[in-house]
Amino acid sequence: MNYEQILPIYILDNIRKKILKQYEEIDESNVNPNIIDMYADMIQSDDIVKQHYGLVAIRKLISTNQNPFDITQSIIENNLVPILIQILDQNSNQLFIFEAIWILTNISSGTNEQTQIVVKYGGIPSILKHLNSIYLSLIEQVCWAMGNIAADDVEFRNQIIQQGGLLKFIEISEQLQQRNNKQLVKLCSWTISNLCRGNPNPTIEKYKLLLIKYFSCIIEEYDDDETLTDSCWALQYISNSNNGLVDPNQQIINTGIVPKLISILRNSQVNSIIFPCVRIIGNILTGNDTQTDYILNNDILDVFFYRLKNTQLKSLIREICWSISNITAGNLNQIKRVLDNNNIMTLLFQLFKSSNPEVQTEIAWVYSNAMKEIKLQDTMILIEMGILEIFATTLRLQRTQSRQKQDILKSLDSLFNKIRQLYGTEQEYILEFFRKLKQIQERQEENQDQNNQCNVEQEYYTKWKNLIQN
Repeated sequence: MNYEQILPIYILDNIRKKILKQYEEIDESNVNPNIIDMYADMIQSDDIVKQHYGLVAIRKLISTNQNPFDITQSIIENNLVPILIQILDQNSNQLFIFEAIWILTNISSGTNEQTQIVVKYGGIPSILKHLNSIYLSLIEQVCWAMGNIAADDVEFRNQIIQQGGLLKFIEISEQLQQRNNKQLVKLCSWTISNLCRGNPNPTIEKYKLLLIKYFSCIIEEYDDDETLTDSCWALQYISNSNNGLVDPNQQIINTGIVPKLISILRNSQVNSIIFPCVRIIGNILTGNDTQTDYILNNDILDVFFYRLKNTQLKSLIREICWSISNITAGNLNQIKRVLDNNNIMTLLFQLFKSSNPEVQTEIAWVYSNAMKEIKLQDTMILIEMGILEIFATTLRLQRTQSRQKQDILKSLDSLFNKIRQLYGTEQEYILEFFRKLKQIQERQEENQDQNNQCNVEQEYYTKWKNLIQN
């Protein structure tokens, strides 16, 4: 860090030398957390050298201390936050402003209550305006400060957006990209990603198209894990919010980033990157037929198979199965792409038998969604793939919701009807379903599991039993 570069030229040489020498004199070994009040008095002194000493001492304390909570509390109790913000608003000394923002950045990385103090005294606009600085070191500190504040509380995040912070960060980041300042672009992308996340979602509809283009560009150009993690999650948050005029899924496709996302999904070994990529692809697969076909034509089923085969992480398996169920919720040709992929279908059945209920219910959706569109000849293929066992098991799971149960029962009824059209009778397969259901119920009784039967089930069971008897 070149401190001399941002020290104002109007400061006399002898004063300048004293100030710069303090960076050599003040270190972790000689700053004292017990005299923060004295450092606070120095900051408020009329002597510029003393002012600087107090700022650097406080910054060193809060940046390097093993117990930053207590240091932060002491800074707050000594009423330093409004004084630091006053420096941002009234002081032309860029070095002092740099040190003040650094301290406020560290305060904002503390508890919510501590960050609230910074916001309460007007920290957001006072820090944000220095994003226009000609000094990159100051821009860097603003990024850290706003990123911390945005991540702390959705209300603080909203304030930053409302005060134009989101647009300013995008503009600055694009300027930095033109200057090839990769390190600072990465930091900007982290700050912007913090402004795009949180529950409830931020109100960023008017920026959505700009954000999709921005993060797609970052993902295309940067390969380090940290930047990809932040950018992929940000793009996922945006793609998951479709409550405006812009269709985020189509806009993501339009940027041309999907092949890169699928490549990352295939090759990355970092779960924090893989997860948002699966979510983005899964969200696009909830879209229209053209969007789903686009993803399918990028060989996504082969990538899903590779990931399913090579991960033990149940939460990731569940996300991929959810994405596949979105495909089978599509048209007949899309369903056939899944059913005809023997690798996927064989692996799904194996996973169903070995996975937890969260994964099992997602796999069941793959099958029940497919039943809505398939032709007669595909019915037997699904039976051979174990659909009766999957449906019987899912009906008995404690976590299976009523909506899914009803969907499975309708799918079974449709399946039996198709068999009757093919062979004239469905009795053999109804009996097979009840045998599997009985086996599962017996296992549940042995394990003292509760019976999880809903009223509508009995109506279907009675209907099917009557078909057998007749």
